[in-house]
Amino acid sequence: MNDNKNIQRQEEQAKEVINEIKKEYTKTADFLEDNTDTQLKIAGELKEELKNNDFDVNIEELKALKDEITGLKAEIKRLNEIDNISLSSLIAKDIRAVGKSLINLQEKAVGSIKNLYDSMKHQLTYNLTKAQEKFVEMKIGIVKGLVNSMQSFIKEQQKKLNNCLEKLDTLSKEIQKDEEKLNKGNKEEISQPDNENKDIKSSEKTAVRNGGERQGTNIQKSNEKKPKSMERKPSVLKTLKENQQKIRQEENVKGEKTVKKDKGMEI
Repeated sequence: MNDNKNIQRQEEQAKEVINEIKKEYTKTADFLEDNTDTQLKIAGELKEELKNNDFDVNIEELKALKDEITGLKAEIKRLNEIDNISLSSLIAKDIRAVGKSLINLQEKAVGSIKNLYDSMKHQLTYNLTKAQEKFVEMKIGIVKGLVNSMQSFIKEQQKKLNNCLEKLDTLSKEIQKDEEKLNKGNKEEISQPDNENKDIKSSEKTAVRNGGERQGTNIQKSNEKKPKSMERKPSVLKTLKENQQKIRQEENVKGEKTVKKDKGMEI
């Protein structure tokens, strides 16, 4: 019972950590979306102000990134709507997969900022008007702010996520050990009654065999102890018949002797 309670407690702790991770994922996705929207806005404004197509590549790159972020936010929303999540469930694996996707999108966001900055810096090599040059420099300042903001956010967010993941790994190992211990205990409890049943059946067989042997011995002894008077006697009817036959035989023998004697006297 204590092992079960311990596992349940650990599962609850795991759920709390997972919920914390999901919150951080939501924050990260929202941050990346806002950052990408800002970059798109800057690229669009520069294209319109400078009247060239140098920023078309940046705009296409940022639109593709925005689509990926939108798709990932939908996946995070799906995870947030699921209540029963355990470390052994497939949902936990999905959470780790989302984390990897977020890291990938962060790298893409950093790459898109660098590409946008390079495009802006390249504009300063053109013969721009003072107003255009000032406009580009102003936008470069905004991009620098985006870089610093993203740098600080990712560091803080990664620190929190690493802490959460360490907690998850520790809990996962503890739960696995406790489950193995609990399963081992259950197997021992199951095997013990089986052995007891085998012993009982073996004892029953021995008792039956011994009982049969004792019964046979008792019958034999009982037969040996029977008095001779208990032996079977011939029937009375049979004895009478035998006596009658003996009497007839004796009478016949006497009759024959008398006849012979009479004949001798006649001679």
